[in-house]
Amino acid sequence: MKGLKKNELPKAEIHLDKGDSYLEIFYSSPAANVLSEFDSGKIIAVNESWENFAGFKRDEVIGKTSVELNIVTQSYLEELYTSLNESDLLKSHKIQIRRKSGEKAFGLATFQLLEQDDNSVILSSIVDITDLVKTNRELKLVTKFSDCLLASVYEAVFILDKFGTCVRVNRAFTKLTGYTENDILGEKAPFPHWPPEEYENIQNYISNYLKGKFTRGQLTFKRANGERFEVLLTTTEILNEKNELMGYVSTAVDISQQVRFQNSLIEKSHKANEKKNSIINLLNLKDKNFDEFLKNVTLISSKVLKVQRVSVWRFNKDLTKIECLVAYQAEGDKFLNHAEMKIDNYPNYFTELYKNKIVKVDDVDNNKAINEEFKENYLNKYNIKSMLDAYIIGINEPFGVLCFEEVGNVRIWTSEEEQFVTTIASVISLALENSKRKKIQNELERTNKKLKSTISELNELKKGLEQQNTYLREEIDLVFNYEDMVYGSALFSNVLTDVERVANTNATVLLCGETGTGKELVARAIHNISDRADKPLIKVNCAAIPKELIESELFGHKKGSFTGAFSDKEGKFQLADGGTLFLDEIGELPIDMQPKLLRAIQEFEIEPIGSSEVKKVDIRIIAATNRDLQKDVEDNRFRQDLYYRLHVFPVNIPPLRDRPEDIPILIEHFVNKFCKKYGKNIELISQETRQALYNYEWPGNIRELENLIERAVILSNDNSLYVPGFINGEDETPIDLTVLSLNEVQKMHIKQTLEKFKWKIDGSNGAAQALDIKPSTLRDRMKKLGIAKV
Repeated sequence: MKGLKKNELPKAEIHLDKGDSYLEIFYSSPAANVLSEFDSGKIIAVNESWENFAGFKRDEVIGKTSVELNIVTQSYLEELYTSLNESDLLKSHKIQIRRKSGEKAFGLATFQLLEQDDNSVILSSIVDITDLVKTNRELKLVTKFSDCLLASVYEAVFILDKFGTCVRVNRAFTKLTGYTENDILGEKAPFPHWPPEEYENIQNYISNYLKGKFTRGQLTFKRANGERFEVLLTTTEILNEKNELMGYVSTAVDISQQVRFQNSLIEKSHKANEKKNSIINLLNLKDKNFDEFLKNVTLISSKVLKVQRVSVWRFNKDLTKIECLVAYQAEGDKFLNHAEMKIDNYPNYFTELYKNKIVKVDDVDNNKAINEEFKENYLNKYNIKSMLDAYIIGINEPFGVLCFEEVGNVRIWTSEEEQFVTTIASVISLALENSKRKKIQNELERTNKKLKSTISELNELKKGLEQQNTYLREEIDLVFNYEDMVYGSALFSNVLTDVERVANTNATVLLCGETGTGKELVARAIHNISDRADKPLIKVNCAAIPKELIESELFGHKKGSFTGAFSDKEGKFQLADGGTLFLDEIGELPIDMQPKLLRAIQEFEIEPIGSSEVKKVDIRIIAATNRDLQKDVEDNRFRQDLYYRLHVFPVNIPPLRDRPEDIPILIEHFVNKFCKKYGKNIELISQETRQALYNYEWPGNIRELENLIERAVILSNDNSLYVPGFINGEDETPIDLTVLSLNEVQKMHIKQTLEKFKWKIDGSNGAAQALDIKPSTLRDRMKKLGIAKV
């Protein structure tokens, strides 16, 4: 062979006679054996193992060379024989061949030069290592894949061997902590990213996973620049196939932003509760001496808002000046008591106070309401930098001003602080009314003692006491009105606390409650106090939209996408972009529409009908229902995945029968509202009527109460409220509303109106006009309710 010298090969004598024992060994060997002529390279003999290794049959190869058979190339063969000159010839050499099928095969080959008579042959003995080579390559691929996988994992990965030495970290870990691999690899605890003050907590965490537990916990880590941050750490054991410990792997996720957000929510909730409790405390104190009550107002409210100075000022009779009644200063020194300020000297300030009922000054040096004389005579004297003052309404006349003053530092007042200050001013107004009422009651009691000689005089006193017991409805609205919701019960106050907690988040809210409980008002409150208040609140009544139009209503459509689509239309999702989408009566949504709604809520993207363009939207979802959605899920009327997507923050709105203490406040509110609407002057509601309204179950909740009061105001002709179906005079038969259905009450009211107008239906003096309905509608209801003239 070219490049190969005979005297450099191992030699042996061989005779290829058929009876030679060497042939038996040659053909039966498990190694792939091949004999070839030294000079020509032609194959003389092969065994069965070689046939299996190369894929050729013996008859196909005898007399041919490996190059002719394309088993190897000439250049490869020459390179192989050249290497035999340079190495130990008895050692195995790795070779590569091409099988008959074209597939590559690998082997470990040894070569010997054999002498027979005058001929020289080469014996090549080959061990097949093809599977081993493939396995080795696959192992390298798996290792490379493992390295790439570890590098691409989003979480920071930190791997220890069983002795606690760091052996691997990924790219996310170095990015998260700022430490390089050289800073970490080969280190043992304590590691550089452990803050010294956190060692005890980390050791407690480690003790758990050393016990063989899957461990997860919140810990504080340290970055290379010294910054501390919160992580969620998860650690587990690494075991081999024999369940033997090999090490530990930990993944860390930065949750510092989430922790800050949670702490912010907790702080907001704490402040909201503190404000709510302070208002309730002050309401409970309103029956005390008025001067003592004002001292409590300044003390409690200053602690809630954390301001240094709070004072209450009162107008004189001709509204030319104000006098300081009571003042509080954080240092404990009294100031300004009985001080006076002339109104004409500060025109800008009082103009804004009268107009807006509040004066908010973040920086006294940059505000139009503050003139130079005000700053020189008062503000600079006490180093006041910011003010938040509220107008106090008195009894049929202005009372004064409630002042909150920040000393030494400019303060940016928030809308929540403004609302708190106006509410405290309203509480003072209510206390004023309560103080006056107490004086009147005391006078009535003294009068009662003098006039107890006759029953008629006692009845007159009782009647006078009822008249004097009329509340200042405007003040009640101010104290108990929250985003148009009138209340006074702790139960509904807790609902509003939940509203405040969730308003400034983007969490989906599910409002649950009976019809008429005010779910839409609660939805508007969430929107109005959220960061999206300057964007639209779009309402969709899922029960009112025809089934075939609901997808177009929600997502919009392109012109010509279906019959009747004469132009492009934006859906409610697009109209609500940047704001809030209120899905009312969500339980009535058709089942086949629910998956599309779920996708839109999850992905915040929509596809209008007839369009291939997907549009992204930024919305906050509020849903409402009077149904039991969980039962609807069990009955396959509502999708479970949509239910869980909506049920992120449920708010249960209690029915009116569960919050009876709100009924008197609501009565006063609605009487006041409809008196203004219809030009009535109702001042008296009898105790019997109040009690009957209080004891009624109100199946229609607040909506039913509002409708009843509106009808009652319309029917009342004097200053006393007349409620149909209740006691309103000695000659009228008492009717217990709790035993009447809504249709029976309606029937009674229509019949009374018809009798009043002598059964005339049409015309300007007819019953239909008095009931504010069409004559045809009145006739239909008379027929439905069985009302006929006897």
